[in-house]
Amino acid sequence: MVYAANEKIVGFEALMHWNHPRRGWISPAKFVPIAEDAGLIDRIGQWAPRKACEDLARRPRAIRCAVNVSALQFANPDLPTIVANALAHSGVAPSRLELEITESVLLNDSAGTEAMFKALKRVGVRLALDDFGTGDSSLGFLNKAPFDKIKIDRSFVQGATEEGSRNGAIIASITSLAEALNMDTTAEGVETLDELELVRLLGCSHVQGYIYFKPMSAADATAPVAGDLVAEANDPQSARAARQNLLCRVVVVHNGNRLNATLRNISESGAMI
Repeated sequence: MVYAANEKIVGFEALMHWNHPRRGWISPAKFVPIAEDAGLIDRIGQWAPRKACEDLARRPRAIRCAVNVSALQFANPDLPTIVANALAHSGVAPSRLELEITESVLLNDSAGTEAMFKALKRVGVRLALDDFGTGDSSLGFLNKAPFDKIKIDRSFVQGATEEGSRNGAIIASITSLAEALNMDTTAEGVETLDELELVRLLGCSHVQGYIYFKPMSAADATAPVAGDLVAEANDPQSARAARQNLLCRVVVVHNGNRLNATLRNISESGAMI
């Protein structure tokens, strides 16, 4: 995560990927639901904040780390104790740990949900509302849930710079709402310079995406925070339409001449031959 105003690195998001011996790297979107069904999510939920805090203890004090919390984990009454133990074991200040919670945990507006929020805030961690605007909940929960940050889903960022897109208006509305509620905002999935310029213009306080860094291991994350913590945006100026790789032989007719060629990929805006 990078502070939009001065491009200072302020934190990382800890994402879990499984390096399968035969299938290679598997995303959490595939194996976490299986872990939930198999009853393994509690063990994963205890390990993740502990590991994140251990890594965070080796980072500069200005750096935070965000950890995702599933709906099942949020429903676990032992969650505040698990988080508190992870912080105590590592010696990390609670404010450096940020728990990302999706709107799905708010669908059941119960006393237990409100009690969990209060317990986590007593621990001292920051709370972020993840994937805002993609769920089914209403804005009413923002009056009760003590979030410190709203994360703007990448689906609103991607395509926001295209002519006729309404995504920019949605982003502007979210940032205005967050500012009124004294919350930070993070634009997720920023990949191009024009997207970065737009989310800055619309008031996003933080930026996250390939525009600054590709996914990296905990060991590789040491280098970016070893110096002055300044990140450099170095991706394409603008986004291009998604391309499909083909790699097939074609015949191109040009000025009456038939030329053998290879079609490498194709998109809505053109093809590479």
